[in-house]
Amino acid sequence: MKKIYITSGGFVGGYLKKHFKDNLTDNIEKADVIINTIGILKEEKHTFEDSHIKVLKELIQKAENKKFIHISALGSKKNHPAKYKHTKAVAEEIIKTSLDNYAILKPSIILGEGQKLYSDLEKFKNFPVLLVPDMKIQPVKIEKLTQFIERIIKEDLKGEFEVCGEEVISMKKLFKAIFLRFNKKSLIISAPKAVFKILLPVLSSAKIMSTEEYLMIEDNICKGEI
Repeated sequence: MKKIYITSGGFVGGYLKKHFKDNLTDNIEKADVIINTIGILKEEKHTFEDSHIKVLKELIQKAENKKFIHISALGSKKNHPAKYKHTKAVAEEIIKTSLDNYAILKPSIILGEGQKLYSDLEKFKNFPVLLVPDMKIQPVKIEKLTQFIERIIKEDLKGEFEVCGEEVISMKKLFKAIFLRFNKKSLIISAPKAVFKILLPVLSSAKIMSTEEYLMIEDNICKGEI
């Protein structure tokens, strides 16, 4: 059986470590497959540059003659105003120019137990009214992402893959589903990006929405099917 090295814990990395527990190695040198799950959504202890690019360059030096599976993000784009999406795209480019045996996965929002979005929204469960961005998403379950990673390893798939769920939904619908987990039925209203631009100074100071999060308000859906 192939030995797998997973670069981090967290929501995705932690799930993958449990799933592939019988094939894991803590020694990257002995691994046949490297799965890079390192990534941040906010710059707190680390910058996007450090987490998405600097660490990746160090991993690539150890990835020769190994399968390199990289979890990126749907909608990544060089020179995107959001540093998150820009650095994700730069990382993808580095992989493509440095390695031959790679698979880049670009998922929409990943859902499952341990997803930080659930705990983030729980803080607002007693709010009677919530504004959410008017945008479309195509969430994928962590189980489906894991199944596709299994397929990549077994079939030695290479290239770049968008990974989404079966249904395109609104962010409003996702929020409603999450709030049902808390047994809450707050009034959730979709609002265009322009409204959040006006409210951003207040939302930012209250640590509800950062400028980076505002810049990422846009549809996040797959072009094809995986």
